[in-house]
Amino acid sequence: MIDITSVFASNIVGFLLMASLLLSRGWRIQTKNSESGILLVMIFAVMVGCVFDPIASFLDGQPGNVSRIGVYVSNTLLFFLNIVIGPGYITLIERHINERQGIKQKFFIYSVCVIELLVLIINIFYPVVFYVNENNSYCRLSFYWLYIGAELFFLGYGLYVYIAAKMRGRFLKYFPAWQFLVPIIVGMIVQSCVYGISLIWPCVGVAFCEIAISLQNESIYLDKLTGAYNRFYLDEFMNMARRRGGEYAALMLDMNGFKKINDNFSHAEGDNALIAIADILSNVVRSKGVVIRFAGDEFIIVLDSVTEEAVTDCKKKIAESIDEYNETSGKPYKLSAAVGGSVYDFDDPSADFISNIDKLMYADKAEYYKTHDRRKKTE
Repeated sequence: MIDITSVFASNIVGFLLMASLLLSRGWRIQTKNSESGILLVMIFAVMVGCVFDPIASFLDGQPGNVSRIGVYVSNTLLFFLNIVIGPGYITLIERHINERQGIKQKFFIYSVCVIELLVLIINIFYPVVFYVNENNSYCRLSFYWLYIGAELFFLGYGLYVYIAAKMRGRFLKYFPAWQFLVPIIVGMIVQSCVYGISLIWPCVGVAFCEIAISLQNESIYLDKLTGAYNRFYLDEFMNMARRRGGEYAALMLDMNGFKKINDNFSHAEGDNALIAIADILSNVVRSKGVVIRFAGDEFIIVLDSVTEEAVTDCKKKIAESIDEYNETSGKPYKLSAAVGGSVYDFDDPSADFISNIDKLMYADKAEYYKTHDRRKKTE
């Protein structure tokens, strides 16, 4: 038997949590507009779920055609919201950690969503997920577990992406994926095993609050202007690397002629140049490492791959991407950068990571200025 009072109470709590997160703009993540948009959509989905879940419970078993239609519509909508939550979660994880989603992954996610949607449409005419019996009571059918399985898969895959990034050496201290999986899994298991209570949507709401708090905490590691990681992140990474030991491949980049851009085209245009360089580096590195704004117009790239070939290949791609940008930007100046990098062994206490790649970068800069006049108006 459904406990209406507990159903309404738990969903009111979930709704209020999401409303508070919405009104406080806790979903707005600094320099991460795409992630903010995903989180906002998911918050609205939870709010809708917290409204229609108690409606479905209240109408369950009530006589009359209106109640019967209400039970069908509300439960169908709740299953549809499940289709939104799972893909939204894995998309948020992928974009946050790896900057983008691969084409194969997108195709798979969309395929699962289409299958779930088609099954839900079929259920309207030929019940396979749930049906409403002669007493207007909701009853689960075998395909109900398709949606539970799909949700668990998305949650598990998100955890896999997180663990894989950690194993590559990625510093994700304030993005602990497993913590906000716990309330969702607990809610799904309890509601699936105990008929008559409603915990999934409030638990999803709790999980999203944890996501928002984690992302807000992690924003202290982001450079506000460029969206790259900042010096604080570099310090944390180096502390972690010293504890773990081993080798890491890294490069340092310094923009050539950056002061001239500021002096001749304004500091606002200089900021645009910094943003452009950061975007170029992010597009080159993607999920293969991290981009850190070290100081001013200097950036450090830490790669997952630990080979000199990876360093050389990254340096080449940066130069090609800068050339492509200069050809299409329409700016009155050309971007240019000196880049130096190597593989650094953190097991060697006498080695100086920053000093090493800094010297290599300045060697590259010296070569550049052999053929370029520092006094030119643009570089």
